[in-house]
Amino acid sequence: MAGHAMYEWVYIAAVVGILIWVGASSWDVERIIEEVPAEAETIKVIGQQWFWSFEHADGTKEINELHVEQNKPYRFEITSMDVNHNFNVPDAVILMDAVPGRINTLWNLFSETGEFLIQCREYCGFSHYNMKAKLFVEPAVTPVAAEPTSTPITTPNATVVPTQQEEQQQEESAIQPSGNATSPAAGGGGGGVTLTILEGSSIQGSPDYDPDALTVKKGDKINVDNVDTMPHTVTNGESGSDPNSGKLFDTSIINGGASAEIDTSTVDAGTHPYYCMVHPYMTGSLTVE
Repeated sequence: MAGHAMYEWVYIAAVVGILIWVGASSWDVERIIEEVPAEAETIKVIGQQWFWSFEHADGTKEINELHVEQNKPYRFEITSMDVNHNFNVPDAVILMDAVPGRINTLWNLFSETGEFLIQCREYCGFSHYNMKAKLFVEPAVTPVAAEPTSTPITTPNATVVPTQQEEQQQEESAIQPSGNATSPAAGGGGGGVTLTILEGSSIQGSPDYDPDALTVKKGDKINVDNVDTMPHTVTNGESGSDPNSGKLFDTSIINGGASAEIDTSTVDAGTHPYYCMVHPYMTGSLTVE
């Protein structure tokens, strides 16, 4: 009996030891996952009905697009301006709540280049399905070392012979007029036209664009004034699922009280539907003659 009891204690000690080892290993793995590398660059992620905005450490801001470098660690500070959202990059297994008044953090290193989807995984209202952005992982930029400049060695009474490149530069400067002369202005557009995004247009069913149907001459510059308090866009296409969406013209996000411009010199003649990427029920049409 004594021997049997001793074996039981051995089994118990072994089980306890294994549990302690598993727990310690799990804690170490969690620590490694959560510990942000010292060289990680911070990116602020802000969710808002119904788009994503990003702010880099150097102050650069992006709307519905995020550009990062391959194999560089990033620390994301995630929050929301209105309701609960969820910052999700499926291909990178990133999933974190964006909650008003709170900053949630995580870090990641993107090992593959390419274009990836960013989406919201928390139902946040009418256009939840359209709250998407693009993640662009680009190859890391390798600093280019400056080439050393050689100092010409001269001797007394030596004749300095210009190089072929210097001769070419001298010839070009002789042909071009000196001073502050400017080249003739490029030909282009006609007069300016104003498209107004009306106050309260973010409320579905309210008047949105004025005019809803706008006709211009090819080359006209359209000044888009957002007099609403909410952000909006003027983006060609029927909706976000239109394969041609944003290919002819797109103002990107225009914050409340701000303006943007559409240059129709690159827009094909014809009638083109447009909509707001933030509030897809806001629609209009642009006819270019």
